[in-house]
Amino acid sequence: MTEIQVKRTEFLRFLTSFGDVEDLRIDVAGSRLTAEVGAITHYLRKSLIVDPSEIKTEGKLDISDLKKVISFCKKVKGEEVIVRQSGSGKTLYLRLEKTKLQLPTADIITSHSRTPMINRMLDETISNMWSTWNKTPLEVHGDITVKDIKNAGKMNDITGKHGAKVVVNGEEKEFSIHLGQKHTPRLFITTPVTNAQGPHNNIESQFGYWFGDCINFLDNEAASFHMGEQLPLFLEQSNTLLVIVNQKVD
Repeated sequence: MTEIQVKRTEFLRFLTSFGDVEDLRIDVAGSRLTAEVGAITHYLRKSLIVDPSEIKTEGKLDISDLKKVISFCKKVKGEEVIVRQSGSGKTLYLRLEKTKLQLPTADIITSHSRTPMINRMLDETISNMWSTWNKTPLEVHGDITVKDIKNAGKMNDITGKHGAKVVVNGEEKEFSIHLGQKHTPRLFITTPVTNAQGPHNNIESQFGYWFGDCINFLDNEAASFHMGEQLPLFLEQSNTLLVIVNQKVD
């Protein structure tokens, strides 16, 4: 029986950090809750660090109806929430103060079922020190301030939801996001790169309408990035790993 007893506000913040997903699988181990989501537009892995005493029994927690769990944690006030489950496909039990919730669970967690293949590719990329992705070079690397680029997620009313182009120049130590299309309003966001590694020329990659939404998954702290010509954008933070899938260019 996997069981946790964690702070309600922290658990709620964790659950809502994955965006508009219907379900979620949480790995419970040590002092960490970890969940990952796979989609055609992105891959997202996030962890919540808790006191080891808050993890009563390690294992997995499957949430089939994430919106109902979030609603429960919002509406029922209390300091700590207790969550437990005896296994995959089994009933999920939650308790806040004197209020209990039981939720049925499906055998398959859709958001998690899409992650094994990208995890295998990520393992290979991380083992080769972020030098390649699927045997194609990741040419630029560095650190950026996330609060600068998160503005890209707020500009759809100005530029429309047309996607974005990311341009990085290792020599000039600049990371730029270009929003909008020809003959539409265009917007440019540029932030300096520290610890820059890369060629003297620009490295570019094109992303679809999902780019702005994906950027908002990042925490408000510095991030390390890795990118290659017309390849996904990889962003690492202390408790977040985000892969934004690029849009193929003809």
